[in-house]
Amino acid sequence: MSILRLLASFSLLISLVAIAQTAPDSNLNVPLGHLRIPVVVTDKQGKPVSDLHVEDFKVLDNGKPAPIAEFLTISTAPPAQAHFTVFYFDDRRLTMEEMNNARQVVAAALSSALDSNGYVAIVTGTDSTNSGFLRDPNQLRQTLASMHTTTFAAQGTRAHNFDLIGTYASLADYASRMSKLPGRRLLVLISPGFSADFPEIRSAATAAIDRIVQSGVVLNALNIQDVASHSLGDDNIALAELSSATGGSIFPGSSKPSAFTQYPELLYLLDISLSTIRTDGSSHQLKVIVSRPGIRLHTRVNYVAPNSKP
Repeated sequence: MSILRLLASFSLLISLVAIAQTAPDSNLNVPLGHLRIPVVVTDKQGKPVSDLHVEDFKVLDNGKPAPIAEFLTISTAPPAQAHFTVFYFDDRRLTMEEMNNARQVVAAALSSALDSNGYVAIVTGTDSTNSGFLRDPNQLRQTLASMHTTTFAAQGTRAHNFDLIGTYASLADYASRMSKLPGRRLLVLISPGFSADFPEIRSAATAAIDRIVQSGVVLNALNIQDVASHSLGDDNIALAELSSATGGSIFPGSSKPSAFTQYPELLYLLDISLSTIRTDGSSHQLKVIVSRPGIRLHTRVNYVAPNSKP
């Protein structure tokens, strides 16, 4: 572990001593031997469907029915005692212009993230910046002003696929640290988007998703490259996968701050048991079916089985 990474981890843990006055929400952490599948269900107008029960859901693992071992519903009403937002700047890929845009977008989002129960941390993927959790918007703005992009990212869009394995590992690491927090946990990835086509990167992506979900963290993705547009560009497949698989959403950079700083209004958590799964490290396809017409699902579509081999 590098000195910067160690200091970043220490900063977050120091914050926990000061603010974690309540025990972590045990519902958000996944029991040993379970695979969790976050599901957001909306109607055709995009409003959450709130009256579903376990019998309304069916999970297929590689095409075979997988019994639901645990069923939870997480609602943001009434509000939790505390909730935590980490703004994660993808500085491996953000150009100077994109970094400047990202600073402005996050500065505008601070008021919605810092409500009466909110705490915010600002971090970078390379661990060059870590504010720790704060409630003072002025201190957070100072952190934003001190941030800079990496030399490699300053070269432009060709750098967007630089060290994706490191990015996925870093996102999973921050999510793991957040697992000790009480209340809702939201990780907001701010990135120009990237592609994850190579097998080793796909493997890193699925492993990161599993760790994020296991940590009880929801990830929203904000594509800062689309800051001047109200629609998403083409290079968003990886961002869309990260967000939908963890119960979050993907947004263009022009979105209102109150949108991308929001934890999902209603989140269904389906657990299936891994006790009958072969521990061979193979990739599994997931499909969630809801027995109701006219609804839309956002959920994870795959996972990697545990591997018992050394």
